[in-house]
Amino acid sequence: MTLSTKSALRLPVAIFATLLANSTVTRADLAQDYLKEIRPLMERKCYDCHDADSLKGDLNLERFKSFDDIKAEPELWQTVLQRVQAYEMPPKKSGELNYGQFEKMVGFLRKLPKVEQPDCNQISSDRTTSYYRGHVMSRRLNRAEYINTIRDLFGVTHDFKLESLLPADGGGGEGFDTTGDTLFTSSIHIEKYLAAAEQVAHTVLPDRPRDQSRELRAARERLLFRQPGWFGKAEPAAREVISAFARRAWRRPVTNGEVDELMKLFARGHERGDSFAASVRLAIQGALISPHFLFLAEPEPATQGIQPLAAVPLASKLSYFLWSSMPDEELLALAEQGSLSDTNLYRAQIRRMLKDPKAAALGERFALQWLNLDQLGGEVKPDPTKFPEFDAALSRAMKGEVAAFFNHLVREDRSLLELIDSKYTFANARLAELYGLAGVKGEELQYVQLADARRGGLIGMAGVHALTSYPVRTSPVLRGRWLLESLLGDKIPPPPPDVPALDEKAAEQPGGLSLRKQLELHRVKAECAACHDRIDPLGFGLENFDSLGRWREELHGEPVEAKGTLPTGEVYEGPDGLKQVLMARKEKIMRHLTRKMTGFAFGRELNKFDNCVIDEAMSALANNEWRANVLIETIAMSYPFRHRFYPKHDQPES
Repeated sequence: MTLSTKSALRLPVAIFATLLANSTVTRADLAQDYLKEIRPLMERKCYDCHDADSLKGDLNLERFKSFDDIKAEPELWQTVLQRVQAYEMPPKKSGELNYGQFEKMVGFLRKLPKVEQPDCNQISSDRTTSYYRGHVMSRRLNRAEYINTIRDLFGVTHDFKLESLLPADGGGGEGFDTTGDTLFTSSIHIEKYLAAAEQVAHTVLPDRPRDQSRELRAARERLLFRQPGWFGKAEPAAREVISAFARRAWRRPVTNGEVDELMKLFARGHERGDSFAASVRLAIQGALISPHFLFLAEPEPATQGIQPLAAVPLASKLSYFLWSSMPDEELLALAEQGSLSDTNLYRAQIRRMLKDPKAAALGERFALQWLNLDQLGGEVKPDPTKFPEFDAALSRAMKGEVAAFFNHLVREDRSLLELIDSKYTFANARLAELYGLAGVKGEELQYVQLADARRGGLIGMAGVHALTSYPVRTSPVLRGRWLLESLLGDKIPPPPPDVPALDEKAAEQPGGLSLRKQLELHRVKAECAACHDRIDPLGFGLENFDSLGRWREELHGEPVEAKGTLPTGEVYEGPDGLKQVLMARKEKIMRHLTRKMTGFAFGRELNKFDNCVIDEAMSALANNEWRANVLIETIAMSYPFRHRFYPKHDQPES
């Protein structure tokens, strides 16, 4: 209990003394409980794996000799509480806690001192860089952002064939390709960017414009909005055209000196007799291979320390979060005027941008990476001999369903809980055939009402089923692991070495052990049980879906058994029951989603200071019916998103 001095003086002395004594007794009781009951219980149940010799998971609980030792490491003991509450520890081989032991252990852990929260209006500084490992202030555009930016820069939907030209980018930080410390630039990147700039510039400003499509001719006219007269000098018109292009391409005002450098490229073509358009093309290529185009830069001000991010780089940071592309003219103009420092105006821009069709990038870039569905059709896909129906078009539809569903939640500001369960989805004719839905035609994804609880929400979507299957069969293990890691945010360690594969041939033979029975025997092994007791029961609930997401009642001539018994003792059956299990854990799912989106927006691995953003977003979500835009707006309005730390110029950044 915490009392201010003034309020304490108002209390009768005897009452105040009693409160103080009780507070002391509580700490003494915890210390006594630990020595007399909790530590002996841990000796029996925990030390086999977590003593100085075993050190499983690099955790030695034996070293905590007293209550004072425990108080010194509150974060570790919060993790212990989470594992015990989830029935993950102790494992079966050590003997599960009975009801009384469980209540005693959890009750003790809940009374321990909580982790001290950082100041929510602070971010990392030179004294706290240990929390910001890998933090990159400026980063390169990833491949998708480059392609989107070219599209919006020239105002065309034309496919410049850049996806096959530019190298793909791996994920980092919280698992996204927006992470700055993984967006390195190699000699191969430079070579490809040179080729991309030439390809784009020649497509928009070709030598024979009559061969262009109507869309590209319009883009050419917009670009060359000024041209020299018959007897006028070319330089003034070129300077105006090139200056306007560089401002939009570099997403900021440009200086006269910067335009002078681009004009040298124009002059090179003009002096050798190239046409006006061909000479401008050289300057356009120069602007596109500049670091000012290729990088999202956050220039350092003269003042060191934690400072608000300047309006112009903030505009780009916001647009690449929401659109995976450049700011439009409205946002850039407001930034140039310094108006984005107005909180109400900044918030209004967030809401405007979420209504724009370009916000579809959130589904296409964030949602698919969060759920690992960006791997589908590439490194993960069904065997073509067993599932010949799976092709590039079906793969696009499967991923498109997830992206369209997520974007619908954002566009209509609906509850994010519909990710767990919904009465609708988005399907085209190919998906509708898999799902047994009538009346859906064409290749375009469309809103479809669902008649039963088999589908609806992420776990009813074919992309999830295909992603979490082996090439030739479904896998309760892969599906359970996906649910734990991608939805619930748990971390599952890799399997121990030399674990034999399941006998798939035996599972298909009459009288042979089914995969489910083999998994049950697998879980008897102590080294496997700790993880598989959590994984398998969740995966069993999706066994009615085959590798392409089609519903099935039988498997190898036997009825599909889709019942799962969780470590908590909960029993459920089928996807409808699984949804109820997940809905009961909605706070955990929403917290993991919040963490993932924050990492996507920040472009780095999260740290201790970012817990404030996550806590604030969770509170806002719970108080606003879990609406999608509340989450996005809270992240974009957060202190770390709108501020950065500027180190001393004479000290290298850690």
